[in-house]
Amino acid sequence: MKKKVTVLIIDDVDQSKIIDALNKQLKRTCEFEAISIRTTDVELREDGSDHLDVIKLKERIKDLISSKHINWALTDFNLSEDDIDGIDVVEILTELRKNLKIIMYSGNRKAVVKRVLGKVKLQEATEEEIVEAVRKLMEYQIIDYVKRDEYKDKLIELINRDDEPTVHDYFLEQLRQHSEMEFKSCYAPLKGKTLGEIADMIEKQSDKRVDSWTQELVEQTIAYLIKINE
Repeated sequence: MKKKVTVLIIDDVDQSKIIDALNKQLKRTCEFEAISIRTTDVELREDGSDHLDVIKLKERIKDLISSKHINWALTDFNLSEDDIDGIDVVEILTELRKNLKIIMYSGNRKAVVKRVLGKVKLQEATEEEIVEAVRKLMEYQIIDYVKRDEYKDKLIELINRDDEPTVHDYFLEQLRQHSEMEFKSCYAPLKGKTLGEIADMIEKQSDKRVDSWTQELVEQTIAYLIKINE
């Protein structure tokens, strides 16, 4: 059985040719799906403006990934915006999915470091300032930074060497496939939550109730297995 791989790609330019190439190269090794968001879409503009609306972008991302387990997210750093770039996108992604694996690509990777350094010029940055910039980048949980024309091959490399999905991954994937379903039984503290909301809570590790809920599910599963094997 082929592993299922779903990626999210965010760019200001249409990525359909890259996605077609990925589909062709990965079809023998996995069930590949790419969700693409083009930041220059009219629907993502601020009302009466040509500027990207961050709130609309966040809602678009949230809607498209709500029922999906995302294995990798990729974003361009240069989004043709004056005040919004790939770092802003990464902040949105990590807010929505805390442990999401992210790849950032750019035609000019120095621009990423300059962005984090802020007003400090790269040529004049001290060793401590550069170390602090790298530390900030690590906090974003970005797996890799690659050149724009290299991200397709890098993604293929990572997918091919990635381990098979864990039980935890499969569990989250199944919850997200039924994200709108309301939870009604088994564990009262989570009653009324949707399975998608519970998946978010598990991934963000934001509520200890999900640990108790997961334990309850395991105990009920074991009890069921014992019963049918008696």
